[in-house]
Amino acid sequence: MPFIPSPRTVVAAAGLSAVVLGSTGTGLSGASTRAASAAAKPPQIVTATRVRRSQGTLASGTPVASAVVAGQRVFTDAKHGFALASVSDADYPVATTDGGKTWRTNGPALHLHAAQAPLALVFVGAVNRMTLFAWGGGQVIDTTTDGGKTWYRALFSNGSPIAVVQNLNGHLLGFVGSFSGASTWQYLSKDGGRTWHYQATVGR
Repeated sequence: MPFIPSPRTVVAAAGLSAVVLGSTGTGLSGASTRAASAAAKPPQIVTATRVRRSQGTLASGTPVASAVVAGQRVFTDAKHGFALASVSDADYPVATTDGGKTWRTNGPALHLHAAQAPLALVFVGAVNRMTLFAWGGGQVIDTTTDGGKTWYRALFSNGSPIAVVQNLNGHLLGFVGSFSGASTWQYLSKDGGRTWHYQATVGR
């Protein structure tokens, strides 16, 4: 069933798109801009690695209280939804099958607060019940294409993902802001987030 976003999700996506399209080339000028662009070259291909369960963290399918499910929640239909939950200093993907009344972990911990700042996540999205993704706050885009059974993490070494969307062909587009703030790079994934390819032309 295709994902039909809520009005709040649409507004959030529109805001992120505005940031993406308006952030390139701001904040630096002249020689500083040229130097920053030369120093910050985007990797051409970013390959994701599988996320394994860390010792001492919750197993997939563990019930969690609704109170720890924070921030954005994305629903693919009236009953099935996806979000992030913070439990005991770790952030987990969580899912509901009853419209948000109850939640369970939907994979391994994606971020350990004390030790993994680059792996931080804030936003979530869904193409359908099987393909889910999370990003924001760190340097990663985490994805699953089997409904949470396996998760993969793509780490962007020179910048931070600022938006992830689905394009008209059904593929994932990731927009990554350089650490200097001088550039925004576009990456395309045709395999649900396992590999990301740099796209020189924004909007492809």
